[in-house]
Amino acid sequence: MTARSLQPDLWAVAVDEAKFTMLNGTGIEYAAIGDGDDYAVRDKDRPEVEIRRPGDDFRRLGALLGRGPGVEQSAEGLHNIDVDDDRYEAVEGTDLKYAPINDHDAVSVRDQQHPGEIRRPSND
Repeated sequence: MTARSLQPDLWAVAVDEAKFTMLNGTGIEYAAIGDGDDYAVRDKDRPEVEIRRPGDDFRRLGALLGRGPGVEQSAEGLHNIDVDDDRYEAVEGTDLKYAPINDHDAVSVRDQQHPGEIRRPSND
């Protein structure tokens, strides 16, 4: 049996809308799933697209991208830019993939197991 088979089905757990909280200084909302260290994450401007992953996956992604200078950035128009599928790179040890969006200091993040993506400035 592998560790992957021991992971709970994070999509089977209902997340109360009132639990979502803004991550300070970003356009990202998050909510803990159940009582664990797992999270539902979404763009505040596109709440219909949600990524649910263990907390460690999001921490690895954050460490990989780092946080640049605290410059105010906008997510406006990021979903209008084409991002080729071959530009996505896997975050090692997770089911997340990310790709830079053109010349912007922004990224697209996908869960490889579920459709949809979150596009935010990489500072978020």
